[in-house]
Amino acid sequence: MLSVMGGAWSGRKLKALEKEDLRPTLGRVKAAIFSILESIEWKRSGRPDFSAWRCLDLFAGIGSLGIEALSRGSAHCVFVEKNRAHAKILQENLKTVGAEALARVLIEGIEESGWEKLGPYHLVMIDPPYKNSLLPELLTRLARPGVLAPGAIVVFEHDPKVKQAAVPGLTLHSARVLGPAGITVLLRDAD
Repeated sequence: MLSVMGGAWSGRKLKALEKEDLRPTLGRVKAAIFSILESIEWKRSGRPDFSAWRCLDLFAGIGSLGIEALSRGSAHCVFVEKNRAHAKILQENLKTVGAEALARVLIEGIEESGWEKLGPYHLVMIDPPYKNSLLPELLTRLARPGVLAPGAIVVFEHDPKVKQAAVPGLTLHSARVLGPAGITVLLRDAD
């Protein structure tokens, strides 16, 4: 069973569907992602304070990454999930941790533009299906004016064999492989 790893809701269990098309982020991968985020914030401000962050969880599934960000103090999170069964579980998970007022769930595909209009975001988490992620196009859309706040962080989980090409407006912070997952972190150029 999945659970929140840190913050106010640490240890709270999250529901998940037992389906082949759902690949929740492994605990050690989630821990690594949030360790990287805390490190970036320590270097920027001397403390890992996410309280002003507006987050975006694309390909949200059951909401594990976005809920983790909210648990660690983020102000708001927009979740984008096109599968209605997954979105229903995501909404139940938000209710379980008491985060309904801090979240907005969009039941749509990433090719739609509802999520773009709700920016700017300080943190974007992307955990797409490995086989058809559309990452280059998606990252180009994220780099458009108004979608990301200056200095925003984009984290995506991907097949470790995938190497990301440069995207204007985004700078590579780090890339690493953790078992079956690759994690790439990009930073929005400061305006």
